[in-house]
Parts: sequence; structure tokens; C-alpha cells
Amino acid sequence: MRHQTGIISMLMACISLCGCTGEKLLDGPVPDEPESPVEVRFFTTSASTRAESIGVDAGADTLVTDAHVRLYPYRQKEGVTDVTVTKDYTVKTETTVTSKVQSLVPDKVGDTNGIEMILPSGTFRFYAVSTNSQDQTVPDFHTADAVGGVPSSTAGTASVTNGVDYLYAMTQQTIAFGTQIAHVPLAFKHVGTQVQLTIKFGESAHAADYNTAKDFNLAKVSIQATSETNAAMYLYNGQIQIDGKSGGTPGSDTDLKEMTVVRSGTVSDGSNIPADQVATYHLLPLAGASGQKMKVKIVIGNLIVGDAAAATHTYTGSLNATGGWSAGTSNQYTLTLSGTEIKFSTVTVKPWETGTSGGQVGDIEHTDDASSTGATTP
Repeated sequence: MRHQTGIISMLMACISLCGCTGEKLLDGPVPDEPESPVEVRFFTTSASTRAESIGVDAGADTLVTDAHVRLYPYRQKEGVTDVTVTKDYTVKTETTVTSKVQSLVPDKVGDTNGIEMILPSGTFRFYAVSTNSQDQTVPDFHTADAVGGVPSSTAGTASVTNGVDYLYAMTQQTIAFGTQIAHVPLAFKHVGTQVQLTIKFGESAHAADYNTAKDFNLAKVSIQATSETNAAMYLYNGQIQIDGKSGGTPGSDTDLKEMTVVRSGTVSDGSNIPADQVATYHLLPLAGASGQKMKVKIVIGNLIVGDAAAATHTYTGSLNATGGWSAGTSNQYTLTLSGTEIKFSTVTVKPWETGTSGGQVGDIEHTDDASSTGATTP
């Protein structure tokens, strides 16, 4: 009893020294006996993350360093109707020769370093949401109206959009009385979907020479996205629904979304064929539909097609999305440039699950600006 009272006294002294930030640092009042205040720390286990990390095996990749994560701990107890506290974290990565370890570091409060979460002993469910990004903040969820410590299955939502790699984790853990530090593992999963397009150059579509090929400009690739009408993510299970359904409908085919493009591989010595380029975009899940196609546009500067001079070439077509783009899947398409033609085939890329969509792209149109010799992609 004297030992526990001493712990509580030290915590209260810390709060008084911290001034007005004390309540945020403690994350709520210290519980009365017989509960015991416990410091809770979080770390991530192996998680399948970005498929655009070319060459990374399944399970070997992790979250983006400095990505935003928000924790929602709910005490599992009758009558609990709201989260115990909401707390923001940043992903930190420690890399050694043999391993990569990631932990969550509490965000700062003003200019003061954050303090770990403090909870009473008891059983908690920890709900975690991340955007897997340094720049995109985690959306605000409605946390009230919980039932017995479980977020509401109707009201416990947040609005979501295309262009974000939403990650979700939930784990339940009992914090035993007398524990000083509790370590809670979080295994994240993707709850959106991903489309990835690999661009391959060839003898009929290439750079001017070897030096140009080595630093060949990145293509500008854009894609038709899923409709965002009434799109929401549910905290209790991490599912994204669009207009009350697990998959949305195609959005505007004129408001295309720009994909992220990176190089993959190297250029062979003396070759004028650039390395592959991989375009990636994260979307809200898309429901399947007979004959469904999604528009894609590729603009490539400084490209030599056939015997013509280098110019900016634009290719437009449609991706076969009959099977939809389901949550947690990466739907792969490979584009092979061959003169004025585009040829596509399906490719399996780890670490995301391979989606059911992929393959032939139809309705191809090709234009070039012959006057833009040596021009870069606009």
C-alpha cells in the first residue's frame, strides 16, 4: 500500500511540475485504489505495407518512418461508453545489421516531449489508425456512444478519401495490477486498396542514349479513382464503407488522380532503354461490376518512338476493373511500350495480397508532340 501511494505521489508531483500540460501528459486522473497506474508503450510487429517498395519481401517491410498513428484505448467494462483517452504517436525506426524494430513515440505537447500513455490496471482494447504517412494526419473518429467498451458500429466513424494508405490495428490486452510498464504489440493491416502500374520501355520506345536513359525523366501517370461519396471508416473493425457498402463506384473520369512514380531496376551498360517505372496510388475500395473499366493516362517526355525525334507522348486507356479493387489488395498492371501500342499483363507483387483485377487495357489512344524535341514531361 505504501509503495503504491508513493507511485501515485510521484506521478502527481510530475504533473504539478508540468503545469497546464499535466492533464494531457497523464491522459486523465490517476485512479483510486485498488487500481494501479501503468505506463503503456506500443511497438509494431511485422506488417505487410507498401508494395511500391520494390524488391521487399512480404513481411520484411514496415511502416513509413515518422508516420502518424493515433491510439484509442477502450476499457472492457460494462457501462463504458467512450474512449479512455485519445493519443497521437509517431513511428520511429531502429535499424541494425540483422533487424528493423519500430516503436511508437508520443507526439510532443507544444515544445515538450510527449510522455507515454498512463492507464489503470484492467483489460483494454487498443484501436490504432495510421495514414502511413509523415504528411497526412489521422482522421478524427467519433469515439462516444460505445457499448461495453466497444466503439459504436454505426456512429463510430471518420470520413476518408482516396490517396491515403489507411492502416488499422486492434489488440486486446490485460494490464495486471502492479505492472510498471506494459508493452503492447500492434499488427497493422491495409483497409484501403492499391493500384500499381509498371511501365516497361523497349527497342521501339526508348531514350536518346545511355546517359539519358540512366536519368530518364519520370512519367506523369494519373488514374480514375473510386467515388468518395459518404465514404467512412469504422473504428470498431477498421472497415471502409462507401455509401454504406464495402466497395464504391467509379468516380469522375475527368478528375484523374496523380499516381506516385518511382524507378525500379537499373539500365544495362550502353543501353538506351530506361529502367522500369512503377506508378502507385491508394484508393478507397471499388466494388466489382460487369464490364467496369477505370481510365488511366500516361504522359512521358523525351521519349523516342520508332524513328521519330524525342518528344512528349501521351497514352490513354482503361484498366479492366470488372472484379473490383478490394480492401487489402494490390491490383497490378504492367504496361509495355512498343511504338504507338500499349500492351498490359498481370503481375504479382509483394507484400500486399494480389488483387483479382489486372490484365488487358483497352480503348488505347496515343498522341505525341513532335515539336517538343527534348522536352520534359509537362
